[in-house]
Amino acid sequence: MGFERSELDGFDALKGFGFHDVVIETPDHGVRLSDLTAEGVGDVVMAYKERVEQLRRVGSIEYVQIFKNYGASAGASMSHSHSQIMGLPIIPPNVTTRLNTMKDYFDRTGKCSLCEVPSKELLIDESTHFFSIVPHAASYPFEIWVIPRDHLSYFQNIDHEKATDLGGLLKLMLLKLSLQLNDPPFNFMIHTSPFQMQDSCLPYAHWFLQIVPQLSVIGGFEIGSGCYINPVFPEDAAKVLRELI
Repeated sequence: MGFERSELDGFDALKGFGFHDVVIETPDHGVRLSDLTAEGVGDVVMAYKERVEQLRRVGSIEYVQIFKNYGASAGASMSHSHSQIMGLPIIPPNVTTRLNTMKDYFDRTGKCSLCEVPSKELLIDESTHFFSIVPHAASYPFEIWVIPRDHLSYFQNIDHEKATDLGGLLKLMLLKLSLQLNDPPFNFMIHTSPFQMQDSCLPYAHWFLQIVPQLSVIGGFEIGSGCYINPVFPEDAAKVLRELI
């Protein structure tokens, strides 16, 4: 199985190829992901893992993006609780930028940028294997990152115990957003590493899960410049999310 390149007016064009899966998170139409138990959310995480492992064995797939859209304004096209998996024959530009940023930090400090729990002001909650934060330079109001404590480059290396642990913390974060911010539309994305990444990249490549509630509108400045205006200080956002028990 492969894909073909062709030339069009001096540019390379890649013919469409890849995989697009829809993960039905529950058979019950009225149940949301955050309504499931930690074990139930962990089962969804394990379904992601198993599908990524299958796609890894397809030689033409370079990267897999796992994501969930909740709410029409966040891109959800159907109301039944679901998430999606895309297998791509390329490494997306945002992934390259993320890895380059991690490499720059590692080259300057000799440390992985995500391994250390940040200051208490940015920490929301912790579990046995994960912690959740509002990132210091969050692009979006009340953005959340859920990060493995262990240095892991590939999401698909997660095991059942850690998947259940992640399920509990992810459920908690979604409940906090729903209760504190009036059930906003949101997206979450799992940022992992490309399949064919060189071993030299492993010391700084650390996977994580990003949750973005849709609370603001992206305008011309953001689209044109790639710079995002976030009116909420990360310390304030973390404090609001910590306060809800």
